[in-house]
Amino acid sequence: MKLLVFCEAHADFLTASALVDRVLHDEGPDWVSDLLRSHPESIREWASDGYGKEFFDIHKLEAYRRDLGNVRFMPGHFDGKPGAVGAQTARNAFAIAREVGKRDPSTRLEAVFIVWDMDDQGEIRRTGLAQARTETSRWASFQIVLGCPDPMREAWVLAGFEPESDQERARLGELRRELGFSPCDEAHQLDAKDEQAKRNPKRVLRRLTGDDREREARCLTEAPLERLRERGVASGLRAFLEEVKARVVPLCQGSPASSRYARPQE
Repeated sequence: MKLLVFCEAHADFLTASALVDRVLHDEGPDWVSDLLRSHPESIREWASDGYGKEFFDIHKLEAYRRDLGNVRFMPGHFDGKPGAVGAQTARNAFAIAREVGKRDPSTRLEAVFIVWDMDDQGEIRRTGLAQARTETSRWASFQIVLGCPDPMREAWVLAGFEPESDQERARLGELRRELGFSPCDEAHQLDAKDEQAKRNPKRVLRRLTGDDREREARCLTEAPLERLRERGVASGLRAFLEEVKARVVPLCQGSPASSRYARPQE
């Protein structure tokens, strides 16, 4: 299953891909779960951007357009209405995805993701992405999944944090007192952009995890999906998990014997 993601940074890709694997593993067919543990590449492949990355930088669409040669970015309204924030960018991204899919006909592009921090434009940016998806769905041969971390992807990671030691419990307690709320249960309230500000999600995550990338990863790879869904309603995490379940899991239906995603011969 070939997948393509547009996002802003490698950390965003790691977060999105970890969550996709979690949903496929926990809510897909049993054979998918088995193969994800032993041969994940036989289940899903992330399209490279041509620069050695497993994601496409949503801020470099013009560069991809030049590289691909004949991608036409169509300006204009969406169903007769002006595009909201992010709508034109998403439209351009989907045009690039279509061309990428054409370049390798041997592997069909099955799903395209946009994972984009909402920052302080949550409602209007979600509207713009939805406008672009509605329009693109009329011609696209791939599924479209929208990831809208609100305010940013660290809020999704925080939703999965659960103390593993007395030291971590102490850190969480200190932050609760400092903030006046739980940064894990209500991560969407961490809306400061300044990384030194009390309510900045990057600062809070670094403090809780000790700036340990492996510890951060476990917040997503080991947390029960139900915890992520319950805590991630306001941050957009629950919506993303539900979209993956509804739009990507069905691509793996069937049995490994009849699927092109069967275990490779060894």
